[in-house]
Amino acid sequence: MKESNNKNSYECRLNYFVCTSLCATKQAYKYIDKVFNSNKDKYSNFSKKCSYYNLANSRLLEEEMYFKKALGIITSGGEDEFYYILRLSYKKANLLVKNSKDIVRLSELPIKPGTIAQEELLGNYAAAIILAEKEGKKIDEDDFFFRAFQEMVNLRMNPLIQNSLKYSNIDKDKRKLLRKVANDLCELYPNMIKGSRELDLQKNDGTLDFDKINNYQRIAYALDYVYELEGLNIIPLLDNKPNSTPEEIQELINIWINCGGSVEESKYDILYSFIIASTKLRRLLETYKDAKRLYFKDIADIDKDKLKEKENKIIKISQEKTDLKAKYTKTTSELEKENEELKEKIRLLENKNKHLQEELNLEPDLKEELTELRNLMFNLSHDIDNSHIENNTKVNIDKLNNLNAICIGGTDSWVNSMKEVLPNWVFIGAGFDNFDTALLKHKDYIFINTISNTHSMYYRVIENKDKATKLRYINALNRDRVLYEIEKSL
Repeated sequence: MKESNNKNSYECRLNYFVCTSLCATKQAYKYIDKVFNSNKDKYSNFSKKCSYYNLANSRLLEEEMYFKKALGIITSGGEDEFYYILRLSYKKANLLVKNSKDIVRLSELPIKPGTIAQEELLGNYAAAIILAEKEGKKIDEDDFFFRAFQEMVNLRMNPLIQNSLKYSNIDKDKRKLLRKVANDLCELYPNMIKGSRELDLQKNDGTLDFDKINNYQRIAYALDYVYELEGLNIIPLLDNKPNSTPEEIQELINIWINCGGSVEESKYDILYSFIIASTKLRRLLETYKDAKRLYFKDIADIDKDKLKEKENKIIKISQEKTDLKAKYTKTTSELEKENEELKEKIRLLENKNKHLQEELNLEPDLKEELTELRNLMFNLSHDIDNSHIENNTKVNIDKLNNLNAICIGGTDSWVNSMKEVLPNWVFIGAGFDNFDTALLKHKDYIFINTISNTHSMYYRVIENKDKATKLRYINALNRDRVLYEIEKSL
């Protein structure tokens, strides 16, 4: 334990030991399933890559399945998941570690002897050791229970050593004895190697002649009916491997000798009964092992199919992602191009707007002209109340007369009437389309009579007036009203 390589070796054996304990502890199954099912592919792959993967072949099918699941979780490096399983599967071990201060003693595990199965007890010991290390606590290595547990771990590793009962591991001298006994048995019981009913003991109607068999043979035949109690037929199992090999018979004789059985000729009947029963049991176990092998092979094939299905989905999703990315890139490029075109249009519009604004700034009289035209149109569409206009005494005639102004349009009589009150003004009556445009120069105001005028006179004014000259419109013939409108428009 003190040397790092010994410690690593012990931890390796301990991990295997924990798997054997967990697979035999049924209350652990639901916690193992919860973790395993969260990522089956991951844990299955780790389990198959582990050198311990096939070491549970001697277990029952359910135990072997949970051994492999637990092995995958342990070897995956998922410590949190592993500790989760241990804490909930071995709650008393977890309680011991929590209640211990700095040193954990296995002898203080709160379990009464004989109250739980040995596998569960050993699992609690293993869990206590692992969880103590997780919590940074030390195990009392001088504790009797700890030393006994270490021996148990080492004993559990013995199945990893090649079985000494196999024919290949039997020494030559013993093989010689076994061959002699096997040959003698085969001469006495010719059909023993078949491990099935002896046809020469049948009656003419095909039934067995029980009067001709001894009690030891009767035991061998009676075993066939035990299978029928469970709805099984032993014959197909025996026919699958109809003849026992000499080595198989010698292995069974060797087991009989190791168990203190006699190989004297007088005891051959008992040995014969053992060999027949053992052969049938062996065929059943071989069939069970084949069934387990096929089960795990089918599971592996299903996993491969699921993995292939997932890979196909991943390929499909990756292709869709690539297509979407290409579409996004294309759309982005098109949008960027369109955006650039819009920016260029905006730039051109801004430049045009700028130029128009500059032109508008250079033509302030144009704006004023538009204002006056709007006022004119408003006045034309509304009947102005003139009741408050009594005479021109309310209008400042002197102010109007001193204006630097010219009036375009109007009848001769209207012009003469206006000259009487505004002698300083220049009046050009309607019909003088070719008037001297010099008269428009340096004027502050130009008044246009819209009632009596021509288009040519109007456009001649617009085209030749000074930019600073203000343009006003007269929409009346009554002199008092005209004077009022003029004053109002200033």
